[in-house]
Amino acid sequence: MENVTTINPQFDWLTVRKDEQANQAELTTTYAITDEMYRYATDPAERARVERDMEANTGLIVFNALTDDSVDSATAPIGLLIKDNHLLTFFAPETNYLGEYVLAPSSALRMPAKSDLQPMDAAISLMYRATSAYLDRINQIDQKRIKVQRSLKANPQHSAVDELMDLETRLVYYLSSLRANTAMLQELQRLPVVPLNDAQKEHLDDILIESKQGLEMAQMASDIAERVSSSYANRLDSNLNNTMKLLTAYSVILTMPSIVSGFFGQNTGVPFQNSTWGWQISIGITAILGYIAYRLLRRAHLFDR
Repeated sequence: MENVTTINPQFDWLTVRKDEQANQAELTTTYAITDEMYRYATDPAERARVERDMEANTGLIVFNALTDDSVDSATAPIGLLIKDNHLLTFFAPETNYLGEYVLAPSSALRMPAKSDLQPMDAAISLMYRATSAYLDRINQIDQKRIKVQRSLKANPQHSAVDELMDLETRLVYYLSSLRANTAMLQELQRLPVVPLNDAQKEHLDDILIESKQGLEMAQMASDIAERVSSSYANRLDSNLNNTMKLLTAYSVILTMPSIVSGFFGQNTGVPFQNSTWGWQISIGITAILGYIAYRLLRRAHLFDR
């Protein structure tokens, strides 16, 4: 599905949703885009990078953006193609939400007036919004980690450790994407796909700062989550070992009645078989042996927690 918006006489913005199977032949013909650049812009596995086709005067920016909360995948690439006075944005189904606020009035960047807006301004605004979203999502994950950590202190459970592992997995995706985005932004500063004015260069610096900040936050959150998960996993293993020690100790003690009763229950001559106190004596022998076993196990620290 294609949606063309005329921002001003010098800027047309075309949004393409990858899930709608846009007509590649029509797009490449209408906007004089090579098939190779089109494939790069729509590839769901494309890495974050910049590319420029000097002959076709086309610039490509591939940027890793967060997916919405309704899907399990953490990040997905979006393609930004700048061709003359046209900006073509290619969104995957899980990143369609980004197209809704690219030109929103609440943008943190001081964008030019609509009549002066250029394709690169909109591309920069989108990347800024996508980068800012990382910081919000990392803060959310950190809050979840704190909540899970508190529940673990009260009642360590494997389900909580599994939840921490899920948070770690998402953070790994964020780290990888932010690293790639940061490298791409630095490359874009050195080799811009289109000439940049001073304001655009300043805004690009702002995005790079946000990306580096998000990278540091994600690294710290990932390290903390990993250490907490490892710590409580070790604690659960320790609790399991203590439980097994106790069960082993109690099983040894509880074998004493079986040994004594089995011995006196044999159809052979045994001590005290004719005594009226035989039953009480066997109970006493059981208690004594059980106490001896208990003292030996206590000395071996099998009852320690």
